[in-house]
Amino acid sequence: MNAATLIFIRRHLFGVSCAGIALVLIGLGSWLWIDIQRIKTDLNDITQMGEDELETIANSPRLRQALELTHSTVERIETNLAVESNLADNLAYFYQIEERSGCHIRGLNQLNVLAADAQGHSSKEYVAIPYTLEVSGTYVEVMDFLQSLESGPRLVKIRSFNLRPTVEGAWDVVLQLDLIMLGKS
Repeated sequence: MNAATLIFIRRHLFGVSCAGIALVLIGLGSWLWIDIQRIKTDLNDITQMGEDELETIANSPRLRQALELTHSTVERIETNLAVESNLADNLAYFYQIEERSGCHIRGLNQLNVLAADAQGHSSKEYVAIPYTLEVSGTYVEVMDFLQSLESGPRLVKIRSFNLRPTVEGAWDVVLQLDLIMLGKS
């Protein structure tokens, strides 16, 4: 420090001291303000988490009911899964639908199961069992067969279909299906 500064500080010691204390207090005040803002943000986050927990607790009967419904649905699906090696039971499923709908199955083939699906995923627990199927009958009978197939207890995905009349001008139609049935491996 130069001599003029020292002389100024000695003459105005009280003012310089007050200015130094004010700077320190301003620094401490801004540090406290920043800390309080951080604590407020943390408090808001914790409060939101608590409100979410309260909402979860309030909804717990509905969540339990939804979980029970999910478990019963999974159990129903697993009991209705086709077994790949049980060819007779798998084909009988289609013939039962045929009997209820009144149409006639002209061709039914269970194809070889692929090790992986179209996306390359493989499952040790479930397999997609492919079928080709040809059904004939009146339009109403064939549509009843198709609706029974889609809404039946087994999960079926229709990959492709072709609906055409048996003969020009006749009321009978032929439905060709390429489908996959979910099964146990």
